[in-house]
Amino acid sequence: MTEGRSMPDVLYLHGFASSPGSAKARAFAERLEPLGVRVAIPRLDDGDFSRLTLTRALAAAARAAPAGGAYAVIGSSMGGYLGLVHASQHPAAAVVAMAPALDFPVSWPRWMSASEMAEWERTGWTLLEHHETQRRERISFDLVRDARRHAPLVRAPSCPVLIFHGTRDDVVPCALSERFAADNPQVRLVLLDDDHSLLASVPRILDESVEFLSR
Repeated sequence: MTEGRSMPDVLYLHGFASSPGSAKARAFAERLEPLGVRVAIPRLDDGDFSRLTLTRALAAAARAAPAGGAYAVIGSSMGGYLGLVHASQHPAAAVVAMAPALDFPVSWPRWMSASEMAEWERTGWTLLEHHETQRRERISFDLVRDARRHAPLVRAPSCPVLIFHGTRDDVVPCALSERFAADNPQVRLVLLDDDHSLLASVPRILDESVEFLSR
């Protein structure tokens, strides 16, 4: 089969505190667009990181989804979580998820202390590192409140799913993906000797994703 000939268009969902200009988003666009694949990469915070919530991000994804039939969803970290949720609600042909934050709605205690969470809730705001601006940016506690309306992922969408996860990931434990793949037969998990960014594994991820999406 000629690479990309039957590949669906792609909705790419970036990670938390990231942007459409992230390294992996650019890498996928540069690989797929010459193959005739349209790649939509929405800004999941709608241009206002301070007001980001999962509900708003899912709405941004739905607005950007390619029209005209089934498409593939590719997501990284928070975007991996969102991509799997989106594919459960829309006509996605397949999902590629990189280090998906499957427990994102309840994951904050892994990243922040109880006192930091309490202060964030008390004041309504905190500062978090943003990968695009390379500085700490304000974000509302509404992110956490809204996340409580969502649930950690236990069931995969019905379409084929390919997950890449680094065994040295200290942000989202690879055990989450291992358990998810074990419980969902339509999920194929590829473990990589890499960290959460998976940047060292991008060439392999691109090759295997193109093969997967070409089927």
